[in-house]
Amino acid sequence: MHSQSLGARAFIPALLAGIVLIGLAPATPAAAAEPTTEAQQIIQIAKAQIGDPWVYGATGPSSFDCSGLVIYSFKAAGDYAAIGSGTYRSARAQYDWFRGRGLASRTNPKPGDLVVWGSGSHIGIYIGSGMAISTLTSGVKVHAVTAVTATFTAYLHTGMSTKLISTTTATTTATIGTRVISQATNLRIGHSTLATAIAYLPAGRTVAVIRSWKDANARTWYYVQTGGRIGWVAGWRTR
Repeated sequence: MHSQSLGARAFIPALLAGIVLIGLAPATPAAAAEPTTEAQQIIQIAKAQIGDPWVYGATGPSSFDCSGLVIYSFKAAGDYAAIGSGTYRSARAQYDWFRGRGLASRTNPKPGDLVVWGSGSHIGIYIGSGMAISTLTSGVKVHAVTAVTATFTAYLHTGMSTKLISTTTATTTATIGTRVISQATNLRIGHSTLATAIAYLPAGRTVAVIRSWKDANARTWYYVQTGGRIGWVAGWRTR
């Protein structure tokens, strides 16, 4: 249930059958309030993937393995550096990296921390109240930390629960229309997929358009206002 890691492929298949949930009904996505911390944003992104299938080595956007969901959620929230910026691609590698930095323990989890089971055979994101979200062989699900059959190993402390989302405050309310987010995407500080993400915008969110711009590939970007923030959104993910 790892994403593909350096030299770890032979280790993974033997673990997959053991990572299951104990008597848990399927979870369904629920509407979320506008996030104010990076942890809330990471969790919101992860929850938007509920029901997506497990595929070995997949890191999204429509299928994941366990570490793939972690990588996707942190990267989409603009917090890739907090989990090593892609250097540590398996659950075991994440566990070793956090433990080596003194950031692994069995107590005091905070939302946005990571949860490791089976000494690195499985990983998920802690969402609070004893619950986690992770990719099981049956797909992405919300479940109790204790519901995974593999033995709980540690919480990896990311610091995301106290990190406020970077915001850009609107300086004008003049708009030229509205757009609806048709496919979940990021609000960014610039009109590029490489620009830093400000916020996660779920499908169905209506945004107020201030102006538009076409990039070198003739793709339309919209400069929008939503929830007190302004930034750029990919036009092809709106309608």
